[in-house]
Amino acid sequence: MSYEKKLLQLKGLVKKNSTEQIKKEIPSFKLPFYTEKWIQHGLKLIQNEHGFLFVKESFYSNEHIHGNIVLSKLTDSIKFMQDNYPDHPLTVSLDNKYSFYDTETTGLKGTGVLIFLNGVLTKTKDGFLLKQYVLADPSQETAFLYSLDFWRDTQTIITYNGKSFDLPQLISRWTMNRNLLPKLKQHDHIDLMHTSKRIWKGNLERFKLKQIEEQKLGFQRNGDIPGHLAPIIYFDAVKTGNPVNLMKVLKHNEWDILSLVTLYIITVDLLIKKEEVAESSVTYTNIGKWFQDLKTTEVSFDWFKFVVDHFPKQEASIAYMYVGLHLKRKKLFMESIQAFEESLKEISGKYRLKVYIELAKLYEHQQKDYESALEMTSKSALYMDSLSDSISTQSKLRLEQELYKRRERIIRKINISRESAQHNKKRVQMP
Repeated sequence: MSYEKKLLQLKGLVKKNSTEQIKKEIPSFKLPFYTEKWIQHGLKLIQNEHGFLFVKESFYSNEHIHGNIVLSKLTDSIKFMQDNYPDHPLTVSLDNKYSFYDTETTGLKGTGVLIFLNGVLTKTKDGFLLKQYVLADPSQETAFLYSLDFWRDTQTIITYNGKSFDLPQLISRWTMNRNLLPKLKQHDHIDLMHTSKRIWKGNLERFKLKQIEEQKLGFQRNGDIPGHLAPIIYFDAVKTGNPVNLMKVLKHNEWDILSLVTLYIITVDLLIKKEEVAESSVTYTNIGKWFQDLKTTEVSFDWFKFVVDHFPKQEASIAYMYVGLHLKRKKLFMESIQAFEESLKEISGKYRLKVYIELAKLYEHQQKDYESALEMTSKSALYMDSLSDSISTQSKLRLEQELYKRRERIIRKINISRESAQHNKKRVQMP
């Protein structure tokens, strides 16, 4: 090679011939004694520049049914959210890759806790591919983490309780190996536990994935390994080389991830809002509140109207309250008062207190009905006392001050109104 060509090559202007490139060889490592046995049970040995690990790959066709939901609906669910609610927390960014992710670990917290199983499911052209990466032994953690492609491209990761557990645990272990690993990418994240609580709060007592599966997804686990036994089973498999029970942990992880897919589908189905009522008034009211918190006012109003139009009045008291708030913002004050009064027939707790206060404001400022305004203010004060255990001391003091000022102001207005009426009466009686 000429001197000029070498110089240009150093400057990056001429590429090296493939024959001149130095191939990076994967170093050889001493494999564990149980390698063959694990392979016989369906695990595949993978080696990279950091060491080795085991992988199990499972493919599911688009027609695969988990519980009572077919997986092919996922594509339509993703597209519906992108087309209709591009800024919703449940939406995968347009043209962004996405994957469903779940881990199994050797404990719940602490610097010594390891991830020993990374389950990642991705969409393929013909179906879904699940890759389950298994830590060969604790000394191979760097190779195990490196196999996960979360450091390559940014994507949307969909989990269940991943915000509090899976992703912090992954970041922690990645940080422990940061000198040997490339930088972990910053990913978008959808946590379906938060979504489930948003939608089914007040409907479900517990939000363990197993309860969601049984009550919402139509899936019943048979022969499942309890999650708390997973660490014991993993260490036993490494110690004895017997992977029989470890494969049951992989099945547990597989069910978790397939349930994530169907949970996403059924959640989006609820947001499509079909005329067929499939859930309770509480669920649809929660959806309306969710959109309201996202500042999508008209969408939330439509959901509250859906509740009051499709459910008995006694089941829609909270929705009536929110309808009243929306009508008030639209300056439809009489309609707002009617909605609030309808909600009072059944509503309780902090919502009832809010309705009393809103009615007091409307009667005072819009209707000039000071007697009714004073009545609602008095009811607010009395009802607040009955909620003393559920209201913080600071909030109670603030409300007491507001109610006192409102009461005094309304009484002044009543007195002024009476004095004015008496004055006008005297003028009429004068000869």
